[in-house]
Amino acid sequence: MVGPEDLARVKELFDRHDVHTVECAFADVWGLPRGKRVPASHFPKLAEKGFALANVVMVWDMWCNLFDTPFCTSDSGWPDLLAIPDLSTLRLATWQEGTAFCICDTVDEQTHEPLPVDTRNHLRAAVEKVRGHGYEPMMATEIEFHLCTPDWVPVYRGVHTYSLSKGGEVEPVTGDVRRKLEAFGIVVEACNVEYGPAQVEVNLEYGPALQVADNTMIFKYVVKEIARQHGLRATFMAKPFFGEAGNGLHVHQSLRSLETGKNAFAESDLSGGTIRSSLMRRWLTGLLAHQIELTAINSPTINSYKRVEDYSFAPTCVTWGGDNRTVAVRAVMGHGESTRLEARGAAADANPYLVQAGLLHAGLDGLDRELPLPDMTTGDAYLDTTSPRIPTSLEAAVVELERSAFLRDAFGEMFVGTFAAMLRHEVDVFARQVTDWERDRYIEVT
Repeated sequence: MVGPEDLARVKELFDRHDVHTVECAFADVWGLPRGKRVPASHFPKLAEKGFALANVVMVWDMWCNLFDTPFCTSDSGWPDLLAIPDLSTLRLATWQEGTAFCICDTVDEQTHEPLPVDTRNHLRAAVEKVRGHGYEPMMATEIEFHLCTPDWVPVYRGVHTYSLSKGGEVEPVTGDVRRKLEAFGIVVEACNVEYGPAQVEVNLEYGPALQVADNTMIFKYVVKEIARQHGLRATFMAKPFFGEAGNGLHVHQSLRSLETGKNAFAESDLSGGTIRSSLMRRWLTGLLAHQIELTAINSPTINSYKRVEDYSFAPTCVTWGGDNRTVAVRAVMGHGESTRLEARGAAADANPYLVQAGLLHAGLDGLDRELPLPDMTTGDAYLDTTSPRIPTSLEAAVVELERSAFLRDAFGEMFVGTFAAMLRHEVDVFARQVTDWERDRYIEVT
């Protein structure tokens, strides 16, 4: 409920910074920010009652093409949902003069219950399950993007990983991003140019899972906005350029004890072996057991799978190791409070709320059941011929999604059915395309 104190805080923020507009945003199932810009004078009313949008906004495709899903069909007439501002997220939008920004939750207009396709609420529910075990899930994201000219040409060519001089070429944008996000309250711990042309990797600050997912969604939005302000464009497309590195979303995770406030993964109760924490070991077994089922969540587009290839820094099979960047899950050991697991499988085009919720549900399954831990990979994981392979197409990943009892239990029948329908729509649309490659290869010789 919104009380007088909340509205007083809103008014004080708006008056102090001459706010005239509020960006009210929520993530659709794809993870794309949707919402409305509203006058600051009207925002207090919306804060109390929410605002209405057609419910299909959550599940149409990325270009807003309509198709039926279990969540909503054309026969329903696409009735309203309500977007309810979460005032705890209201802050000055430091990237836009006179503007504030607020994340919303989406609910059924009649019942005011969270929508079954609200991915932020799915993550919130997963966090509560972890808390029920006595831990606060802590996460951090590493995410990559390409910086391009207005016609989608990288602003520099070649691979110059960690180059300070090439980093200087993108610094007008990346520096602006860092400063404006820090003023907003999101800390970028570091950024560097990566393994592709004008590719940038950014490390966001560790924190509670929901906060980190919010920050990651906002980060992607702000990067694109600031690039536009500089006359450039940014893309988080998983594999935008043939033969070049793809964009990943790595999620670092640990469990903080609600009793002690300390990283429970850093506790040593096992003798011998790489992992000395039985809690961390069990969490890892869950992550590995459900890697294949989670592939559609981690890689939700046709293009995502162009990134899944050997020697690409993207994992291609279900493996784990120590300080090894060829595996699917990296165990970062011996770092005290920074001891953690790094899940390396997601693409940058994935919904961060869904990715993190999937990881939490998988880790919880490891805590709840006695699952086997596969042998650790100590060398080149790309040479592994014994571990299960990660699906290499969206069509194959959807099959794993649809037959997963684990995911249906974690996310519910409605969500899994709807998400599968959305992904199958992508597969069907792609199957009907005639590509430049096909024309170049076949038009003359056939």
